[in-house]
Amino acid sequence: MKKVLEKHSVAHFSPRPVSAGQGSSMGDESPPEVPAPAEVEPGLWTCAEVAVPAALADASLGITHLVSIGCPPPDDPTGGVRTVETLRLDLEDDDDGDLLTQIPDTVAFIRAGLSARQRGSPPGETSGDGAADAPDGKSVGGVLVHCHAGQSRSVAVAMAHIMRARGLEVTEALRVCQKNNPAASPNAGFIAQLTLWSSMDCKLNMADEAYRMYVVAKMAREREYKGYVQATSVRPDPGLSIPGGAANVMPFVGTDAASLAPVGPPNGGGAEAGVAISCRKCRRLVARGANTLPHAPGEGMDARSWRARSFRGRREISGVRQSAGSNADLCRNVFLEPLAWMKGVEEGPTEGKLCCPKCDAKVGHFNWVGCRCGCGAWVAPAFYVQSAKVDVMPYTGT
Repeated sequence: MKKVLEKHSVAHFSPRPVSAGQGSSMGDESPPEVPAPAEVEPGLWTCAEVAVPAALADASLGITHLVSIGCPPPDDPTGGVRTVETLRLDLEDDDDGDLLTQIPDTVAFIRAGLSARQRGSPPGETSGDGAADAPDGKSVGGVLVHCHAGQSRSVAVAMAHIMRARGLEVTEALRVCQKNNPAASPNAGFIAQLTLWSSMDCKLNMADEAYRMYVVAKMAREREYKGYVQATSVRPDPGLSIPGGAANVMPFVGTDAASLAPVGPPNGGGAEAGVAISCRKCRRLVARGANTLPHAPGEGMDARSWRARSFRGRREISGVRQSAGSNADLCRNVFLEPLAWMKGVEEGPTEGKLCCPKCDAKVGHFNWVGCRCGCGAWVAPAFYVQSAKVDVMPYTGT
């Protein structure tokens, strides 16, 4: 999803509130009333897109930072006088809209705007002593977050900041926003993503099982929409040896051939990354335990839904995390997250074989649509190595 940081100069604009339903067919029809911005916490405001020019022109709000959200965001939502730092977020108001991976940069941007307010020195408009040049003598420096209606996406972004800054849970952060914005109502997908954000202590953690599942689901949607995935979207190849740096990183082929696959730590990490999974024929390392994605046995299409993932009992089978249950022993494959050595997954056919990057022996299969595991579960998307083609061994550090 696209994030663009800009500065805009906006001209003074005097808001003119109007009432809905007034006017006639003789040319005096008035537009509906523009809802006022809601201050969800000191210096942080949410509003609808139509309210942005008036809010920026209102010197009493002292807005210096704007988060503009749309799909795509408007080219210039401002329209007015002062220098305004703008962060544009490409985010659709849909349950599957990717809010989660954009939260860290957005929260950092909001924090920067609020710290400018606390210092009394917003960018570009300070006097010699560092105080803000506000017309009424007040400190200026505040953040305005807008989306189309000011009810879902903008509120979800404000909630993410409040959760991080105050240590609140999702329901508590929503109540804070609804105090001055009763219409605040993020969609169910955003609430689920904020709940995951909260469970990771308000930071993105690739070691978190549910988050890794979320990332794979996001990649599947991107591939369906764009026809390909970027090489930088997949996880690093744990078996790639990079002496002296990243000079020889293997790029994907095809549409995204210009982007290099990501580089991770040697051997995919230390003992904390779990077992080593190697090609049985040539012993080349293809994955670590931390790259595996377990699923609930025999539970159909939702067996590996990141929303449904949770808190069922799981056990270790051969050092690889599998799901507990009567069908668990029927799992004959080890399901993985997409890794940089998996040629063919980035574009083209939705399914194909996975071959060892060293000896080219077939070790597994991928299918973006999904496949049925031996335990009866439907896993989608599916990237797996066959247990008969790999060895799963404790990590020895060599």
